[in-house]
Amino acid sequence: MKEHRSQAVIALLITMLIWGTSAVFMRTTALTLAPENALALRYVVLVPLVVLGLLTTADSRIARGHWPRLIVTAIGMFGSSWFTIQGFARVAAGLGTVISMVEPIIIALLAWVALREPLSSRIWAGLFVSLIGAAVLFWPDITAHPANPVDAVGILFLLAAPTCWAIYTIGAKPLFSHYSGFTITGWSMLLAAPLILFMASIPYAELVSTTSHRTWTEIVYLAAFNSLLGGVLWNYGSRHLAGAAVGSFLYLLPVIAVAAGYFILGEPVTPWLVAGGAIMLAGVALAQSGSHKH
Repeated sequence: MKEHRSQAVIALLITMLIWGTSAVFMRTTALTLAPENALALRYVVLVPLVVLGLLTTADSRIARGHWPRLIVTAIGMFGSSWFTIQGFARVAAGLGTVISMVEPIIIALLAWVALREPLSSRIWAGLFVSLIGAAVLFWPDITAHPANPVDAVGILFLLAAPTCWAIYTIGAKPLFSHYSGFTITGWSMLLAAPLILFMASIPYAELVSTTSHRTWTEIVYLAAFNSLLGGVLWNYGSRHLAGAAVGSFLYLLPVIAVAAGYFILGEPVTPWLVAGGAIMLAGVALAQSGSHKH
């Protein structure tokens, strides 16, 4: 058991490193190719890998009665992918990751609306604290006219992304008792793929031939490591550690993303980013501590 726990910790640390640095590559590929083209090329790499994985998965066949719910998860998958890449094209990688960390609160609120799951006082308090953190985070933009203001549309996109992921999470929840996490995620990706591939703004022959080797490396990293390996390692860690312990690893994400943004892209690390991000994460932690008190 101790060996499994140690391996689970290592798996989750690697996952956080992959997911944290991926924010940088989402931004660089989106700026280099345009967001819709970067996402389309990622799915060009991702789809064959997912198909191969599903062909070797024992529970990959979906019962007819589960397809309507799976379509809902695919809608959530598409929206999450689309809004994330659009958001990172407009907002710095570190800041964007901090904003996206409100996802657990959005999931709790959507579950309250859609599933009538009760909300504890800690979730409401966590939401309030996170709003204070957001005010601190964007205080320079609120009170002055900075030289490089944060793109409001990008912020809305990065808030829409976890909302769509909440739709995926809530839609997929009943399916996990019948299928593996990879099966649900894989089929959701495949169902979302046609629309993502259709929305490329440049013919694929031109897009493939004009994309640099460096950008291809980043795209393969996002497809193979961020989307697939990260999910596999996360599921392994979740299987061998308690839920609260697993969730605590997520607080490394903004730290890694901010550091990666600083060292790779030269993104500034301001006191407002550090203070506001810390308060927002405290709010998310408070909300999560109250999400299991039912």
